[in-house]
Amino acid sequence: MAINAIAPYQTTPLYTKNATTKPAMGGELGFTMPEAVTATQKSSALYEEISGKYDVRNATFEELSEISKILYEAGEITLKEHALITFDFGRATDYLKQNAPGYVSADFSMYKTAANSNGQRDWLAEFGARAADHFKFGNLVGYQTNSKVFAILEKLATK
Repeated sequence: MAINAIAPYQTTPLYTKNATTKPAMGGELGFTMPEAVTATQKSSALYEEISGKYDVRNATFEELSEISKILYEAGEITLKEHALITFDFGRATDYLKQNAPGYVSADFSMYKTAANSNGQRDWLAEFGARAADHFKFGNLVGYQTNSKVFAILEKLATK
């Protein structure tokens, strides 16, 4: 009887160090600081590149979605954060206006902040307002998630 379906295919134990690998700096820990610094430098360079191309304080939803895709593919944000950033509140608002039972005001919007005539909005203010609303209503998970996105966008705004 196979208890674990992965075990028959596993060539080495899960929690052991590979005996053929040698530590990079000759120590027992097997890691080097330059690799960690390099990852931080890559992350910083990515944020600088994105902030040079996009302005999160004056961007369309499509531009915000591109930013999110770049960050997600680089491993800088989680799938949950990517999903939150790319959820289209405009389409959701339009759907509710057309399909919700009863009357929905023409002025109704799921966004917390207004966009300009070109569809650009201050996404930092938008996610800050969303986080504040979640906190006000006691939704601490929503508050924490929107606060993380706010921090990511703030990092892009300050570069």
